Amino acid sequence: MILGSDSEILSEGRRGKGHGGKGCGGVRLGAGLLRRLGLELSELCGGPGLSEGELLRCCREAMVLGVRELRGAPRVMSLAQAANACGEAKVQRRPRTRSEFRSVCARLCREVPDLMAMPLHELTADVCREALERVRTSDRQRRKMRTILHGVVAFALRRGWCRRNPLQALEFPAPREREVAPLEWAELRRLLRTARLPMHRPCMPPLGLMLWAGVRPAEVCRLRWEDIDFEERVVVIRPMQAKTGGCRHVSLLPVLEAWLAECDAERSGRVCPPNWERRWRRLRDAALQRPWQQDVLRHTFASYHAKYWHDFARLQAEMGHRSASLLRLRYLSMRGVTARQAELFWRARAL
Repeated sequence: MILGSDSEILSEGRRGKGHGGKGCGGVRLGAGLLRRLGLELSELCGGPGLSEGELLRCCREAMVLGVRELRGAPRVMSLAQAANACGEAKVQRRPRTRSEFRSVCARLCREVPDLMAMPLHELTADVCREALERVRTSDRQRRKMRTILHGVVAFALRRGWCRRNPLQALEFPAPREREVAPLEWAELRRLLRTARLPMHRPCMPPLGLMLWAGVRPAEVCRLRWEDIDFEERVVVIRPMQAKTGGCRHVSLLPVLEAWLAECDAERSGRVCPPNWERRWRRLRDAALQRPWQQDVLRHTFASYHAKYWHDFARLQAEMGHRSASLLRLRYLSMRGVTARQAELFWRARAL
């Protein structure tokens, strides 16, 4: 039934016939049940200490407030349904972001189906923690799952499908950061020398941007030549290109300008050549005789930058970090980096 004004709400129970009449959507209420409900309601509203008139008024007010609360109850929706709706709303996000979101949600549906099938209003921090701890994965990936679920429930909260976000109170220990050492001096020189060979020259622009501007591998794939402002001498990482979604400007230093001028590339379209991943892998395999570490060029940039300039605030801004904690914990290794090597690293055509 659709209830209207407060008077209609209060009169709805009178439409049945006696104690045996049908009210509450067709459910027959017996006299014993009505007496029990009346007793509990009177106790909640103040008990025997109130006069009959005051008790009646309090009971009526409680019924009106209760029905209003039921009217505004959120739509019953499972966590999986909210995740699907949240994924559909991410149509403007980058393809890689959407793919990662779908992958994590699909894995959770496979490995903890009870969690994903649970109604949003029944979720608790303990239930979410117990379910995520059952997933066989790394601590870093588990934190990512928690972050994605937090975003799903926050999306549902904005839509009015739930009234709280239990993931907000759920925290996992931060994973222990693994040190990524910069490239050794001999490896660095060998990589640059190999990139200058005719078969690898198309890889020179993205290599230079990763090494002397600290651009992430995923970001360099999205960069276009118009994002490199040679007049202002900056590399512009736009929100749709950046990992964190924010815009940043990275200095275009003379060593990088000289490297880009040396490669003689057509300065239009994407910076990365066609078949970039395959070309980049071939260059690495030809230059180095050890497994490639993800982001090692970015770590090399940070270590040589810190060793030469000692300006951590500038380095943090150019790398796009929100705080200096990650920079100090993971990036600033400087192991094996000498002051003389740092000077040569930033000198045009010195390598």
